[in-house]
Amino acid sequence: MNVERLHLRDYETAEELWSLQLAAYRVEAAAIGVADLPPLLDTIASLRGSGETFWGCRNEEGELVGAVSAKEAEGVVTICRVMVQPEYFRQGIGKRLLEHVLNLYADAGRFELSVERRNGPAIGLYRKLGFVPYGKIEPLPDISLVRMVKERGKQP
Repeated sequence: MNVERLHLRDYETAEELWSLQLAAYRVEAAAIGVADLPPLLDTIASLRGSGETFWGCRNEEGELVGAVSAKEAEGVVTICRVMVQPEYFRQGIGKRLLEHVLNLYADAGRFELSVERRNGPAIGLYRKLGFVPYGKIEPLPDISLVRMVKERGKQP
């Protein structure tokens, strides 16, 4: 599977991404016991207006099975979302997408992301890619995020 830039100006692409996000984050919401996880509240319009750059992977039938988004500002790349269709979990798609972003922004001084503390598989993947925890935030009473960072030039 190749990684491609997703252009959300195209409504069908934005709709595919929104459907993927709902499927992926519903599994996370069920796993951590939070019914109204913020990504589940997004709309096609909010995704299109997010200001994030999206990339995705498609299966052999052309279906979007994984996506990642990022924003860059002043040498810091924030990875905003990583999502994989549930039937494609544990097949390396998330890793491939993250590595694409890390390589694409190879000159960035720092990468940051946040992950729900109960999402062990995601935390494990981020650690393998060289991210380390550097703080926590609680945006909602039942959600606790671990902030993770990867400094330029530091390897896992």
